[in-house]
Amino acid sequence: MTVTPKDALLRYHLAERLKLDIMMIAHQFVTIPSLKKEDKAGAKTILIALTDVLAADCEAAAKQTGAEEFNQSAAVLLAVIGLAESNQFGLASDKSGEAMTPITTVAAGAYAVLNEHGLI
Repeated sequence: MTVTPKDALLRYHLAERLKLDIMMIAHQFVTIPSLKKEDKAGAKTILIALTDVLAADCEAAAKQTGAEEFNQSAAVLLAVIGLAESNQFGLASDKSGEAMTPITTVAAGAYAVLNEHGLI
């Protein structure tokens, strides 16, 4: 499928936003063990909910752009939720980073199209 500059701009925008969100989530998972005992359960619940929303955002990006890589990232984020549910916060953080790889592929491809058309 040929990606138009307009499509490339959308892909690039979504990919960069999702990458930033994934980085923030990954960082937050590693902070849970350092919280007070009474705060850990609430933080865990919120981060799981945010990760679920982020996975849904990835799926929406896939539908909007046709880039299957966003669905791959969503699948990884769903695995992150499983790790967090079992209190494996370090592994959840590491796994979150894996969700960035397919999204980075989308961003790089979109950047190439934008650059090719002199838009970047």
